[in-house]
Amino acid sequence: MIEITWRDIENACQRDDVPGTGRTVFGVPRGGTHIAQALNSYNSNLLVDEPTAAEFIVDDIVDSGRTRARWLTLYPLAEFWAPYDKTRDATLVGEWLEFPWERHNDETAPEDSAARLLESLGFNLNSDGMKETPDRLVHSLKEMTTGYAQDPKEILKKRFDATYDEMVVVRDIEFYSLCEHHILPFHGTVTVGYLPGENVVGVSKLGRLVDCFARRLQLQERMTQQIAEAMNEYLQPRGVGCVVRATHLCMAMRGAKCPAEMVTSSLLGMMRDEAAVRAEFMSLAGV
Repeated sequence: MIEITWRDIENACQRDDVPGTGRTVFGVPRGGTHIAQALNSYNSNLLVDEPTAAEFIVDDIVDSGRTRARWLTLYPLAEFWAPYDKTRDATLVGEWLEFPWERHNDETAPEDSAARLLESLGFNLNSDGMKETPDRLVHSLKEMTTGYAQDPKEILKKRFDATYDEMVVVRDIEFYSLCEHHILPFHGTVTVGYLPGENVVGVSKLGRLVDCFARRLQLQERMTQQIAEAMNEYLQPRGVGCVVRATHLCMAMRGAKCPAEMVTSSLLGMMRDEAAVRAEFMSLAGV
């Protein structure tokens, strides 16, 4: 996390790229209002109450660029400025910036953000069933994305000398994950197999490896590759195979409303290059 200080804001508001002295500015609620006030103090910009009167729309940070695009679409005659812009400053990508007005403020807690989101969609958080829903929503998302804190290298670090040189296959490891597009669940089974090199690994570790990559905001195709690539990198086998079968609720509950099963595979080493080995794995995997 990068802590932004008021001195940082003061310096940013005096850079060469700021709106010209005396130009009118409107701050995007909420963080942009602080930037507008800072520009007024440090650069003598004029504050206006309505964006239609502004020459510049200002915000505290540009993350993906969506907010900037939305405001410029609504007010095409204005320009947009923010002191921090992840779309133009690569050093900020992947960083969380905390501004002075966000510190010691419970309203910036994720639970409060969840509450505002639900209220903005029209849900009544005073009803008996929803009073604790924001807390439960945040807790559930944290629990379902614990895979980001797990290291596949650590999971597979305990290995044993191989005395077995035939194919090892673990079938139908159940998993639950979240589609990164809609944050809706997809669930199913993973079948993994490998031809040992010098080492084998305990069977439970393969289940933990699947869980590591499943408990994230995911794409099934990417998860399939990540599992196979982790096994290949840390076990150094002669070949690796991974087959994932899953039902996506983002397709079953909404949109196409089609509860079909999706099957993906990733093959590396001998399982990809040698037809007989590939056929053996696919047969054992039930494909």
